[in-house]
Amino acid sequence: MDIKTLLWGLLIGMAFGATLSLSGAASYRMIVNALRLKDLRLLKIIMTALAVGTLGVTLLDAAGMAHLQIKPAYLLGVALGGILFGIGFAVAGYCPGTCVVAAAERKKDAFFVLLGGLLGAMTFGLLYPSVKPVLIDPLSFGEVRVSDLLGISPVWMAIAFSVLLLVVVRFLPDRIGERASAVSSSGGKKQREHRWEGVSDGGVGGLRRRAGTPGAGGRFVCL
Repeated sequence: MDIKTLLWGLLIGMAFGATLSLSGAASYRMIVNALRLKDLRLLKIIMTALAVGTLGVTLLDAAGMAHLQIKPAYLLGVALGGILFGIGFAVAGYCPGTCVVAAAERKKDAFFVLLGGLLGAMTFGLLYPSVKPVLIDPLSFGEVRVSDLLGISPVWMAIAFSVLLLVVVRFLPDRIGERASAVSSSGGKKQREHRWEGVSDGGVGGLRRRAGTPGAGGRFVCL
């Protein structure tokens, strides 16, 4: 691998990290609320990235500008790994990508998550020869593509999948369970309301306070 490829990878990674940071996807609060299905903005970001990435990589592969390699579908290992990943995602509040971004934002908890991820990857690499006969070889179906199973072109499959994701993103709400706050009233009495408004009179700025009470109204102007 030449230095030019490494530099391109570094620049793309920096752009990806900056996008995650600016979108708020590295926020612990947003991630936890997304897992609780209360704040769906992170889910919409992920689905949009999947739509763009799937179509883009497939088109690049079809044009010979990328080398798309399908990983073997070993169901047992993927299922166990998905469970462990989900538990870690929920407990830590970060995934492998967002913990790096959060660490760059100098969030202390993200450093421990990043360290744990590196130690976990190293442990798996060292134990791979032992776990391969147990988790990888059983229920392994090799390189499987949905487009091959359906007998259609990978490009058309990518287009359909990306369009479906974008349609879901379009109609998916940002948050679930929000309710507009209403002013309570009881016994025919209204709560007192105060509102400050900016006032400009002859070029002089001021504040005006309105106070409305049952049976009486008052207005005070300070200039």
